[in-house]
Amino acid sequence: MVKTPYRVGLVGATGIGVRRPEPPPPPFKDELMTSHAAALALLPNAELVAVCDLVPGLLEDFKAVWADEFPGAATYTDYREMLARERLDILAVATSDHRHADIVVDGAASGVKGIMCEKPLATTLEDADRMIRACAARAVPIHVNHTRRWNPTLHKVRDEVRAGLIGPLSAIFAYHGGPRAMLFRNGTHIIDAVCFFAESEPAQAFARLQDGYEGWDRYKGDGGKLPENDPSATGMVLFRNGIRAVYNSSKETSSVSNGIHLMGPAGEIRLNLEGHSALVVTEHGDPAEPVTRTLYPVQYQLQALPAAYAELIGVMENGGEGVSPATEARKTLQILLGFLKSQQEGGRLVDVPG
Repeated sequence: MVKTPYRVGLVGATGIGVRRPEPPPPPFKDELMTSHAAALALLPNAELVAVCDLVPGLLEDFKAVWADEFPGAATYTDYREMLARERLDILAVATSDHRHADIVVDGAASGVKGIMCEKPLATTLEDADRMIRACAARAVPIHVNHTRRWNPTLHKVRDEVRAGLIGPLSAIFAYHGGPRAMLFRNGTHIIDAVCFFAESEPAQAFARLQDGYEGWDRYKGDGGKLPENDPSATGMVLFRNGIRAVYNSSKETSSVSNGIHLMGPAGEIRLNLEGHSALVVTEHGDPAEPVTRTLYPVQYQLQALPAAYAELIGVMENGGEGVSPATEARKTLQILLGFLKSQQEGGRLVDVPG
């Protein structure tokens, strides 16, 4: 017997919410989906039944672009009305960075069974914690779209680190560049990847923000729209398990700079966060002649955002936690806010906000 698809409502009709990729040339099909609507179009057990945005023109664009896949999807300019009328199973939140909290809290109260929230989880710990509490109180799983957590390369590398390939992980160097090397908007992906490998709570941090952002004692961005409204940064994080991580972002470097080096006493692993392989460098007794080899993970038909939704549905049905719960995304926010705190205290080492 075929199950009725889960009813999904989406708040936010900009690119990450509803972008549709160009059709690939034959014989290829279904390039990796980078929007919520595109991901949901791939899943037989989920249906996008409603979309909400404050801008009516974006809703008209959605209906024009997705009429073939979601002809019956209703549109709203008030998410509370959508929650009240649509009997949603899943709420997807793809609004600006600083507008997630109320939507998630209200969604949990409305009776949805699961929530997919864009990154960063929030821009204050107060908002993050009330989101987590609201979902926990109603046993509603909330996953955060740190998309690389559903990348097979990262899982292959973490498995090898756990197995001792480079010895105990001791240091991480993470970096990214390009005009949108913005701390909250895109840096959250890089710092979350650091947390994915560190597997520990962040304890302390120090940082220096991009020149001109000395007044950033809290998030002052525009939700991720313009690069000039969100700084790049250089910082260091000390985790409770002893791992030290250096993070560097710069809008003055190339967009191809987007990677992580994982270091231990027996070597290091280097990976580009957009790639499909990783380079292992080990000594094997002679530091002057290191040995290199490439790790190739198994590639899957379902990964990235479609895999995120599939996993959320699995957790809704069977319990568990998944690879990107809000409690993990909170660690990334702690580090972001720790960087701001350090900047305000002259770049000194500070305890990350708890």
